[in-house]
Parts: sequence; structure tokens; C-alpha cells
Amino acid sequence: MARKVEYDKEMFLIKAKDYINEFGIELLNSRDLCKYIGCSTQPLFRNFNNMDNFKIELKKYLHDYYDLYIDKIIDKNDYLYTISYAYASFAYNESKIFKALFMSELAGSRTIDEVLSSSWNVETITSIPEQYSLTLEQAKTLYRDVRFYTHGLSCQIACKSIVVTDEEMKSLIRNLIDNLEMVIK
Repeated sequence: MARKVEYDKEMFLIKAKDYINEFGIELLNSRDLCKYIGCSTQPLFRNFNNMDNFKIELKKYLHDYYDLYIDKIIDKNDYLYTISYAYASFAYNESKIFKALFMSELAGSRTIDEVLSSSWNVETITSIPEQYSLTLEQAKTLYRDVRFYTHGLSCQIACKSIVVTDEEMKSLIRNLIDNLEMVIK
């Protein structure tokens, strides 16, 4: 008798990440994902009820993957630079996952104030005054400008519209921080 395959939430999330790496987030839908896995859509909907719930869980799963990636690079003694470099590096090494997380409907939208007040960004911002001898308001300005510059650079990297080496990425980000720091002071 053939063994019955169990399709649990984690398996769907792992396979969805693989699917995105192969085909991109734009082509992700329940039917094609399940065909890729080799099952009907019933196990997917049994685990997640609907595609919206699946995408909520997928976003969390991909963010956890992103966090593991950047945690290996971040140095809190040089937080602004290393978190910015980690972001660009992720775009370079995991372009399709980057696009899913930061350049698709899955990303959602936020205002600049919401970005600056996000708990994961506040930690970086509060480290800036001591390292760069800036006020907290100046630190917010520096973080904001570096964040959006780095996002633009990372989007170009992920879309393959710019070809850069690792050293060029590092240099672009470091030079930006140094130049903005002088202007802000």
C-alpha cells in the first residue's frame, strides 16, 4: 500500500520559497504552486484556508529567512552601514526573494514615518547618535536617506539593471553615509 504524503504548513512554505526562487513571486498562485509540489490544492487550503492566509504566513516565513541572512552580517558597532550592506547583499544573493519581500504586493505599503518608527528600524536609528555624534533628529534624517538610497540600489541589483561587485556595493554605501553625515552635521 502506498504511503500517504502529509502536506503541512512548513512544507508548503519551504516549497513556496523554492518556487519563488525558480519562477518569481509574480507567478505564484495556488494551482501552479500545488502542481510544482505534486498535489491538488486541497492540502494547501486545508492548511491555510485561503490564499490570503497563505501569503500572510509566507511573508512571515520569508522575513524570518531574511532576518537569518542579515543577522550574519550585522555588526552593531557599525549598525547603519552593516544593515544597509546586508540589505543590498540580500538583493544581490537572493534577488527573487528580495523582490517578493520588498518589491511586490506582498510587501505592502507604509509611509516614511511608519518606516522610521518600525521597531527594527528604531534600533538602528538609536545607535546612530553615538557612532556619528549626531542628534536623534539628525540620526533619523541620516537613516531615512541611507535607507531609501540603499533600497534604490538594492532594487537595481535585484532587477539586474545594474551590475556591481561586492566591493562596489560596500563603497557606494560607505561613501553615501560619510557624505550625508558631513551634510547633516
